[in-house]
Amino acid sequence: MSEENINSLETVKVAVGKIIDSANEDSEYGNFKYYVNTRWEGGTLCKNQIRRAHKLLVDEPPAFGGDDLSASPVELVLAALGSCQIIMFSALAATRGIELEECEVTLKAHLNVRGLLGIKEEQKTVYPGFSNISYETKIVSSESTEILRDLIEDVEKQCPVMDMLIRPVKVEGTALINDEVLKLTSKVSLLSKLLKIFRKK
Repeated sequence: MSEENINSLETVKVAVGKIIDSANEDSEYGNFKYYVNTRWEGGTLCKNQIRRAHKLLVDEPPAFGGDDLSASPVELVLAALGSCQIIMFSALAATRGIELEECEVTLKAHLNVRGLLGIKEEQKTVYPGFSNISYETKIVSSESTEILRDLIEDVEKQCPVMDMLIRPVKVEGTALINDEVLKLTSKVSLLSKLLKIFRKK
């Protein structure tokens, strides 16, 4: 790890420490909101406006009709999971005084395009999303195995993207056609209704 990265880790420690202190002092503190606006740019290219200063292009490879100008949405899901885990390693290690020399996460997933294209299978249900995600975490550190095991377990428990992938999350959507609201009857709306019923039980 370079001297510059060591200094930035101290910045992470200070920032996370302030969040922890604020959350301990105020029970209402900690509810952050996120906003992304996605616009179609033609073909399979999308432009995402994230906060004020960040723009992110998303595209598909030529095999799916795209120009491969950027990563695909499903690749970004894997990137989000890997990045979120590494950020959590950085944050927890910094607050615990654990020295990390290297941290790397390699992710793999399987997706059957028959599901997203609506091609029906007679003998089985093919879902449009990933059927599985696997990952391997590599850490280089002089710390003991027990300390690093606790760190890894806590990262897996506290990683927000991991949590969102394995826990049912309420998803609600609306659609506008020529500025008029369209009532959706898709599975997204159905999922929201089922979650409400489940939570009442």
